[in-house]
Parts: sequence; C-alpha cells; structure tokens
Amino acid sequence: MRKKVVLLALAGFFLSLGLGYVLTAKEQEKLPAQEHTVLVGKKEVTVKKEGKIIYQYYYTKDAITKEVTEPVPDFLEGLNRQQMQSIYNGWQIVYFSPEKVILRCSVEGKSSEIFVLKEYEGNLAVFTEDIDKKMKLKELTKVPISVLPDPERQQLLEGIYVLGEENLVKLLSDFTS
Repeated sequence: MRKKVVLLALAGFFLSLGLGYVLTAKEQEKLPAQEHTVLVGKKEVTVKKEGKIIYQYYYTKDAITKEVTEPVPDFLEGLNRQQMQSIYNGWQIVYFSPEKVILRCSVEGKSSEIFVLKEYEGNLAVFTEDIDKKMKLKELTKVPISVLPDPERQQLLEGIYVLGEENLVKLLSDFTS
C-alpha cells in the first residue's frame, strides 16, 4: 500500500513537471522575438523609399498573427528607428533596416475583423471586407478627404486596411482630430 502511494506521488510529480514544461514552451512561442536593427557601418540607419513596412497584428481572442506588407509611404522615407517609434506609438519595432521594417501590435479581438478606410462620395468611409474580398459600407463619416494632407488623401484613394476594432478606432480618431 505504501509503495502505491509513493509511486502515485512520483507519477503525479513527473506529470506535473511535464505539463509545466509544455505550457511554458507554448507561452514562450507567444512572446515576441527579440528586437534588432541592422547596422550599416557607423552611418545612421534610415528607411528607404524602395523598402517595405510589414505590420504584424496579434489577435488575443484567437491567438492568430496576421501580416500586412506595404511599400514605404513618402512621409516615412528617411526616418530612423527612434523617429519611427515616435510615430508608431504602441507598436513594437521587431526589425529595422533600410529595406524592411517589421512592426508588431496586440489587438484585442478576433482576426476576422478587417476594415478598409477609403474615400466614398468625397468623404472618409469605413468598409468591412469579407473572406471573398467583397466590400460593404459600414460607416460614412462627415470628414471630407479634401481637408486631409496629400499623402493621407492618396492612401485613402488606394484604401487603408485596418485589422481589429481597436486599431480602427485609433485611426479614425487620428483622421478626425
């Protein structure tokens, strides 16, 4: 009887140890990779116009990371890491080089929440995009795009993809302030 209790205690101990290891390994996978910047000699590293920006969105409700790759907008050309961080407050710069910048943020919500900001009838509008890439008008604001600076107006004509309700609210507040 005493041997059974000892064996059960040992089995429980090793089972707990193994389960703890597996859970810790899964949590480590969720942690963002270490940040790094590619150094180019002693010269300050800045973003090139020919480069690309990769936005990584981590959705907390379904633990999915989505990426959106875009060319470098004119207003980001020539900026260094510190300047980029001041513009993308709340984002983590995971990788920074003249050719590529990877930005990461956590989004409270599910990964299926995709919105597109575009011009519609001269105003800023919010569209939803379904799995088949079909657009549906969600909201038409009273913000005329004619009052926006040229780079932002051009982006709206092409469409600005926004993942998650939280990011949509932030971006709309930027356009309406």
